[in-house]
Amino acid sequence: MKLKSTLLIGSLGLTIIAGQSHAATLLDPQRDYLLGDWNGARSDLAEQGIKFDANITVDTAYLADGGYDAHQDPTYTSQLWLGSQWDLEKILGWDGVSIRTVVTARQGQSVSVDQISDPLAPQMANVQASYGRGNRGSRLTEFSIEKQFKDSGVSVRLGRFGMGTYFNVMSCDFQNTSFCTAQMGKWQGGSWYNTPVSQWGGMLKYRFSPELSAQVGVFEFNPTNIKEDEGWNLSTSDADGVTIPVELLWQPQQALNGLAGSYRVGMMYNTADKIENQKDIVTGEAKDHTYGAWFVAEQQLTSRNGAKQGLHGFMNLSFHDDSTNKIDHMQQVGLKYIGPFEHRENDILGFGLNRIHVSDRYREKYTRLNQDAEYNLELNYSYYPTKWAMLRPNIQYVIHPGATSHVNNALVLGLTTRLTF
Repeated sequence: MKLKSTLLIGSLGLTIIAGQSHAATLLDPQRDYLLGDWNGARSDLAEQGIKFDANITVDTAYLADGGYDAHQDPTYTSQLWLGSQWDLEKILGWDGVSIRTVVTARQGQSVSVDQISDPLAPQMANVQASYGRGNRGSRLTEFSIEKQFKDSGVSVRLGRFGMGTYFNVMSCDFQNTSFCTAQMGKWQGGSWYNTPVSQWGGMLKYRFSPELSAQVGVFEFNPTNIKEDEGWNLSTSDADGVTIPVELLWQPQQALNGLAGSYRVGMMYNTADKIENQKDIVTGEAKDHTYGAWFVAEQQLTSRNGAKQGLHGFMNLSFHDDSTNKIDHMQQVGLKYIGPFEHRENDILGFGLNRIHVSDRYREKYTRLNQDAEYNLELNYSYYPTKWAMLRPNIQYVIHPGATSHVNNALVLGLTTRLTF
């Protein structure tokens, strides 16, 4: 009901705004924010070191065929994002120091959970990326302070933030979770927490050159953080060890075909040893560690007009400890064409394929999972009538949802909408 009310109010608001005399300015394709520049105040604040970023995203999905319970009403999930960046060098004269804050709120119901999944073999991906880990109330998603030692190439960040904000990072131009943000948090989510969840942590980054850097982090492992009503709980009383990610990042400006790319390789190690947090996924035997690794590649392949317009490719591979994790590896590949048509330089045509493999030892015990993998495909078009508004109609197809043949392959029609304030 809250989401429907929010959507209704938002729709009425947009209708009223569009009818005013300033509609032409509001719908200027080059306008960055729905609320504009606040009569110049936004730019003035940015000059002084204070920046704000806010948006609302709504993922709509309809199970058109297949799955566990097709032809039900579409469902909606949403995320409100309120962020800020404070440059304390400009504000207070503190050299190289900045603060980042983010608060999020999610709500809604998922087609993957309610309609696609076999109750005994849930779908592993989700056709609505804004669902989960925060569907009641709000969360402190980030409050961190960074110090950059500019002469040495070292930076340090401390506070509360999600691992996937700075490690295993990839762009998110799809509605299905299997193509969005840090994949480690999707397939080894018992020990790796992505946004909107935050945890106490710190990270050290060293820049060897403008294109090559390495980073390491240490994050408190606290399963209380992922509970629905614990978004503002800062206590460490339920902590159980730490999660340590290490990553090498190469961001060449002239790689394949002389075009820019981004390449990441890394691994993580988790030291939780309480049996309720870390155990053999098959035998139930207590374990005192788990691990995983990843490789991410994003590369522009062609260029139009000497800019980001053109064909881009991406790939994401992950590997997981099959003693503590039912998924032992994942592969993801896809293509995006930015600016596919004349005068549509910000639009994106995208296609992605993802394969999520369940370990043999897990399937031997849980025979309901009689397929070795779940596959997710998505074809979409991200339409930007202005820079502050985005509509992304998409078609998704899920093969063997939950890695079982007891549920039919699922055809999903989706629509992501986003407004940037």
